[in-house]
Amino acid sequence: MPKDIRINTEAWVIKIGGSLCDSKYLVQWLNSISEYSSKKIIIVPGGGPFADQVRLADKKFDLGVYAHHMAVMAMQQYANVLASLCPAMALTHSAERTHQIWVESKVAIWEPYEMVRNQCTLDQTWDVTSDSLAVWLAGKLGINNLLLVKSSKQVLEETDLDSLTKSKCIDATLNKLVNANKINLNILHKSKVSDLQSLLNTH
Repeated sequence: MPKDIRINTEAWVIKIGGSLCDSKYLVQWLNSISEYSSKKIIIVPGGGPFADQVRLADKKFDLGVYAHHMAVMAMQQYANVLASLCPAMALTHSAERTHQIWVESKVAIWEPYEMVRNQCTLDQTWDVTSDSLAVWLAGKLGINNLLLVKSSKQVLEETDLDSLTKSKCIDATLNKLVNANKINLNILHKSKVSDLQSLLNTH
């Protein structure tokens, strides 16, 4: 892995929730993030409607570990949706490719399947969703800053991770991973696009 993407206190992982797929805010977020292409930013996609189909299939067929693989592939599909909506960004499947995208002053969009399948040792269950994988990726790339963009109105009122875990606003593994990786975690509601500027400029 290139040395200069390790322990980067200025870079950001930004996880765009799959629930934004049908939201008017999705393109607003992508356009706003693209304005910071000079920063080192990598977007982690949620699973969106693709993951919903995996959940339905899992309930019907009890897919076990295969449900996890399929859910990660759902994230990959959503990544391509995001890339199609914002051509100025570039897809990445590796740390090396991410580094090259940053050198080109572009925002990266993570296609997670290859790295997760070959390098990730987290539990392969529904307790590990794109939330936790965003933290895992941050640790893998040496990035301290993570932003989760959520649709749940709960994040407008509180950011206590235990409460958000109990309500399933975030997955069951995220809190532990954030503490273990010493991540600077931020959570914004999808309507708070205007808060992005101050957030990125203060870190």
